[in-house]
Amino acid sequence: MKDFLQVFTNGFTASAESKRSIKPCLLFQRKMEAGGKFVFDDEFQEMEKKMALSEEPVEEQEEDVSDDLLIPESYKTNSQKEEHLLEIAENFQRQYLLLHPDRKPLLLYPVNEYGVRKFVSTTLRPTETGLWELQSWQECSSLVADFLSLQLLEPPTLVPVQLFSPTAVLRSQKATSFESSTLLCSLLLGLNYDAYVVSGYAAREMCLLDLSLQQCPLLDTKAKSNQGETSDQTQKKYGVKCPMELTSRFLLDQEKKKLEAQDAAILEKELQEEASTHLPDPLNGFRVHCWVLVLSGRRSIEENFFIDPLTGCSYPTVHDSFQGIESLWNPFNYYVNRQICHAGCKDINFDLENSTQWEPVLHDGVSQQQLIQAVHRRMEYRFIGRLTSDLEEDFPRKFFLLRSWVSRIGITRKDMQTRFPGGKKVTRYRKAMLERFSSTVTNDGLISRLTMYQDLSCTKVARVKEWYKYRSDGLEEREFNQLENSTTERFKSGRAFDLLFHSWKPVDSGTEREMRFHRPEQDGLEQIVVSPQAIKESFKCRDDFLYLRHIFFREGGVISPRCSAENGHEPTLENLNVLKVVERFHRNPSKSVREDVAQRVFLVPEMKTELTYHLMDHRTIPSRKSLKRIEDDEPITDSMFSFFLVDMAEEPPGPLSWYRLVKYLISEEEKIALQIKASLVEMETIVDCRKQEEKEVEVFSSPLEEVMACREKWEEELTSKEEVLILHRQGMDVMVPYLARLGNSESLTQEEATSFCHGCSKAFTEKLEEHTDFLQRNLETVIETQAEENDSRNHLHDPTMSQEEAELACHLCWDKKFHISAAQRRLDRHKEKLEEKHEAFLVKLLQNPLLSSHFSH
Repeated sequence: MKDFLQVFTNGFTASAESKRSIKPCLLFQRKMEAGGKFVFDDEFQEMEKKMALSEEPVEEQEEDVSDDLLIPESYKTNSQKEEHLLEIAENFQRQYLLLHPDRKPLLLYPVNEYGVRKFVSTTLRPTETGLWELQSWQECSSLVADFLSLQLLEPPTLVPVQLFSPTAVLRSQKATSFESSTLLCSLLLGLNYDAYVVSGYAAREMCLLDLSLQQCPLLDTKAKSNQGETSDQTQKKYGVKCPMELTSRFLLDQEKKKLEAQDAAILEKELQEEASTHLPDPLNGFRVHCWVLVLSGRRSIEENFFIDPLTGCSYPTVHDSFQGIESLWNPFNYYVNRQICHAGCKDINFDLENSTQWEPVLHDGVSQQQLIQAVHRRMEYRFIGRLTSDLEEDFPRKFFLLRSWVSRIGITRKDMQTRFPGGKKVTRYRKAMLERFSSTVTNDGLISRLTMYQDLSCTKVARVKEWYKYRSDGLEEREFNQLENSTTERFKSGRAFDLLFHSWKPVDSGTEREMRFHRPEQDGLEQIVVSPQAIKESFKCRDDFLYLRHIFFREGGVISPRCSAENGHEPTLENLNVLKVVERFHRNPSKSVREDVAQRVFLVPEMKTELTYHLMDHRTIPSRKSLKRIEDDEPITDSMFSFFLVDMAEEPPGPLSWYRLVKYLISEEEKIALQIKASLVEMETIVDCRKQEEKEVEVFSSPLEEVMACREKWEEELTSKEEVLILHRQGMDVMVPYLARLGNSESLTQEEATSFCHGCSKAFTEKLEEHTDFLQRNLETVIETQAEENDSRNHLHDPTMSQEEAELACHLCWDKKFHISAAQRRLDRHKEKLEEKHEAFLVKLLQNPLLSSHFSH
């Protein structure tokens, strides 16, 4: 292996015999001895890093300096080996144009940024950046598409005469499709992909980066997610069947056909408008474009595919946007396509070893596949102890391509944060515009904004959706709907009030608001919708099995709790202007069906309550009861109650049962009034808090900084818990209340003193046991809380994490272990000192003058 790498990394030397072997025909052979370098194996990647440190110290130091005066010499001049390689390329170009005068010149030796001609294959520099964010082709292509701005080819029907190096492209952040493909292919080669740069022809929209006819991918993702949710709901084979909807299928089909006809008419109208605005391309089939080809066989790639470096999207090799291929190349060789491209790239075979379909410039050059087989063969020989020959003996009189003249491509974490040229990139789609921002440009954490329009000319705004990151208030998404005049905000979990969703829009008599929460441990509230005429609350996992509460208000709408408090009114349903309250409950298995209420309705003006019970087995109609509110001095009459019992054998309730039920429902009304007031106050508090947060919003620079801020908050909460524990320990001093029992007594008998001491000792022992249970429950609560956080943060042990995220995970793990260990230490320390505390209590108790005389011995 060492001998192979030594030959593989040296520059090639051509003998006089090899120079005379060039024949004036297209299929010619060149027999030379040469050297080059390429990364295609994990072992080679490690050796490449060592060799880069030992062989290129000057280049690496020069590359770190951004001064043009310290550019490596390989950028400005050519060695004798490079000059001879250019002669070979010129000879191939002459023969190619002579035999195929109808084809355009090939991109073989463009000039670089210093006006020096370079063989195009040597411009590729396989590089592994070492960043965890760039470990797949999707991440690399996305970075190249975002980091570079497009420079159009002039003229659009010819290959460029100039090709800048990937390092120069990264500095300027401007590139043609050829330069973008060169950079992307270099990154993919460093990740061990079988990648090639392709020179060919493509559609106008792809060459000009015109996405105005395509749907925005963010909208496609949303539609697919909605479709996935509906499909999951319909695929429940053994789920509980919903009750049959008594609606006409014929009317539904007619309505569906009507809507489809309207949508088809609108779509046809839009297509006509697009056809009138987008005229046929006169250069169709002649526009030159460059992209990347990834062949199957490595990195679990099963099928060949193309990557457009301008958008970062992948396409199958039969896509209509790719209209033909002239040539492709990698660091080993340059291949010219000999296949007919009348049907685009659909019929092209990518077997590069087939000389009847692909003509290599270096006909006797060692291919990448041959090198891989030779290396594996030599490794097998060494494993079995067999002597291996030199690489020249494996490939006699073969050609090894030069190593790249480009310095190592360096992409820093700062480049990943900046990402877009000037910190912003705008992409226009069909009836949409996507703006993306760097985190260093915006002050409010905005990272992207999607504007959706009503018309194709993009003049009437329909919706605006914004995405945020690393904000102190936890805001992640905000959407403005211009058609409905509504605003929607979405937050990440863990913020104040456990708020996840907040939406509001103006209505005729006020503002309608919707909020969603995640707090199953508190009141189980999931959603609340407040409008001037009604309040709708949804619950989950409540002990009373309540899942819906709907409050309707009378004319004039809801009365603010603050106004009622200022007027001195108590929080009752009448004072809150409530018309009706509807509550619905799930089935409570601990109760009998006859006693389990499914729905109760409070009719406030009529002073009446209606109860509907759950269905009994083999029954289609539920039992019902209707009660009228009674005053304390009002007599009970039969007209105040009415009922319907499904089970005829059930005994009707008596007057006492009616009276108890009425009193219970009156207390429930009072609780509901308090809960309505609390909900309204909480909503007003959240609105005021959101206004204050928008004024004092803070943006963190990284997830680590965000977690450190959360850690400070946790420390404050921990301090408050410590204060609670201190107060609890102070309450353990039972000496004060028990000594107070002695009062002003001057003396006690022996029996009284003995019983008093035994009683105090027993009471103190019970206090110690209560404190032990308290600490045990505290430990269990901490462990359960941390287990839930572990479930919600199961991605912290992802092996692809960056160093920054690993530090973040370590801080989180440290906090979890600290909380658990602190609670465990409190419990252990308390158990160890139980006997000492009991003895100290007895000593202090016996030191009292009234007891000391009896227990002095």
